[in-house]
Amino acid sequence: MLDQSTLAQLSQLKTAIKASKEYGEGTVVGSKGSYGFVRLDDGRDAFLNADKMQRVLPGDRVRILITKNEKEQLEAQFEALITPGIKRFVAQYKTKEQHHFVLPQMDNFSRWLFVPPQMRGKCQNGDWVLAELTTHPYADGKATAKVVARLGQPGDPYIEHKLVIARHGLYCYWHKDALGQMEGCATAALALDDREDFSAVPFVTIDGASTQDMDDAVFCEATADGFTLQVAIADPASFIPASSHLGRAARDHAQTVYLPGENLCMLPERLATYSFSLVENQVRPALICTMHLNLQGQVLSSKFSLGKIQSHHKLNYVQVAAFLKGDLPLDSAETVHLSLRALEQLALERLAERKRHHWIPDEPHDYSLILNAQGHIDHIEKRERNMAHRMIEEAMLLTNQSAGELLAAHKVGIHAVHGGFRAERLGEVKALLKEEFGQPPEGDLFELAEYLKLLKSLQNNPEKQHLLSPLKRMMRSSEISGEPSAHMGLGFNHYATVTSPIRRFADLCNHWAISQIIKGHKGQAANPKQVEQLQETLNRGRMAVRELELWLSCHYLQSQIGLEDQAFIRIVTPQGFGVKMVETGLEGFVQFDKKQAKSYDAKRMVLTVEGVAYQLDQAVRVKVSEVDMGKRRVKLVLV
Repeated sequence: MLDQSTLAQLSQLKTAIKASKEYGEGTVVGSKGSYGFVRLDDGRDAFLNADKMQRVLPGDRVRILITKNEKEQLEAQFEALITPGIKRFVAQYKTKEQHHFVLPQMDNFSRWLFVPPQMRGKCQNGDWVLAELTTHPYADGKATAKVVARLGQPGDPYIEHKLVIARHGLYCYWHKDALGQMEGCATAALALDDREDFSAVPFVTIDGASTQDMDDAVFCEATADGFTLQVAIADPASFIPASSHLGRAARDHAQTVYLPGENLCMLPERLATYSFSLVENQVRPALICTMHLNLQGQVLSSKFSLGKIQSHHKLNYVQVAAFLKGDLPLDSAETVHLSLRALEQLALERLAERKRHHWIPDEPHDYSLILNAQGHIDHIEKRERNMAHRMIEEAMLLTNQSAGELLAAHKVGIHAVHGGFRAERLGEVKALLKEEFGQPPEGDLFELAEYLKLLKSLQNNPEKQHLLSPLKRMMRSSEISGEPSAHMGLGFNHYATVTSPIRRFADLCNHWAISQIIKGHKGQAANPKQVEQLQETLNRGRMAVRELELWLSCHYLQSQIGLEDQAFIRIVTPQGFGVKMVETGLEGFVQFDKKQAKSYDAKRMVLTVEGVAYQLDQAVRVKVSEVDMGKRRVKLVLV
């Protein structure tokens, strides 16, 4: 038997040996062959041969011992599986003799996963399926999976929609408990005797001609010293408790996802398009924001109240714009006409006010992808923005800004925040400005006032305006937060969306909080973990829309080889640049030949090819030359 001293020495020896070895953590990355790599957290790659790849799957998080082979290349020896990389996934069903498999549709994933007989369903070779990993191969190199749902065959109508919805885990169904609660909500939404009555106010809705889920209505009155603006917002929050089945379902959906040709509603359609929608000539519950503004469009006061309204007209953007130009009479009362004229004037004042004191983001064109029966693009409609769009946009900005100030004062709600420049890019920002001006900016660019000061100084300097485009690419995206903070992308101290509670869960949450404030109760602060999960769900929805639009655009452009269009440069790399075409809104990439002489200015994002410079937002004319459906890439050439 070893004595305590010997045991201690052995323990120290083991510790010393272990300390002399290098360990790391990383993510397994597949390849087109049978080998792979562990991409370490420090950016290095450690090789995995074919035998080792049998024990892991792309996306797995692993702990490894890092060694070197005879060529001094890094290799990985497994220490532990930290977390599996896949659970549910979209796959293609494969059969070989009597055996059945699924092939996950993931980049560099070439491994067929065995499906036992009892887990196959009624699938055939080539079917698209939603599958689930049932046995991870880490222990013995054997992996199994089961079929959760058959999605369809390649070539089925709208099959791309089904695959994208499944791949991103979007909800497209309603649990029976949530549907069971729907009837009670619909009935309660019509029993409004105890609410303050705003039905005499000539509210109107202004939306797209086909919109059915109308969640805001407006009325504006010009006064001797300014404007009174009232925005009525649909009020599902008063009838759907946060802890109810419907409330939890709305949280899981997070938002209405507007896929081309198909909408995945946040609330059941009956509630979204009828019971809570501000339908013309129907009494509906509403949260009303009343704002008083001076002649320059500055907010003097704002107040939120619960009531009931009756929309006097369902108008659309084209109608209202034509009326304001004098091209189209409206069959409505004079009070509506006066309200629209006042709202137009207020919008102009607000635009001028925001140019002076805030920030106006770029206004990109909108496009509608019109699909055929197969679910592919038939044609694309370019939608021009008009004064009616700006009127509603300014009214919604004012309402959300007022809500942000109220919720921030009470330290509740879910806020839309924008932190300006990304922290990791701030060094590049300062280096660029120093090169241009001889010295970096003196103030703290994470402060709203200094941030706006910089952007406005560049905007007002014709010789330096070109810097705005690369600087914008160094900025963060807007996100949601339970902590009130500035929205630097708009130039507002606080901003919280409340104008779309039928379509966005964050807005519904803010209605719950504002209702508590109106009733004199102390609202509950947002749960940070729930806000984080909500942001992840919102991101999945955006990625799904992006993926489907790209997939459908590749299908469409396959038959449009040779199509020419004016375009604007959206992204610049050392190899070429990506553009968005003006007439269709479709995107592609212009890649230059490796043999062509090129130089790239990373700070300014300018690519010079054989003496010709290409930079962000520059207009170019392009032609579709090739479409790679496998990689979903559109190759363009300059005309």
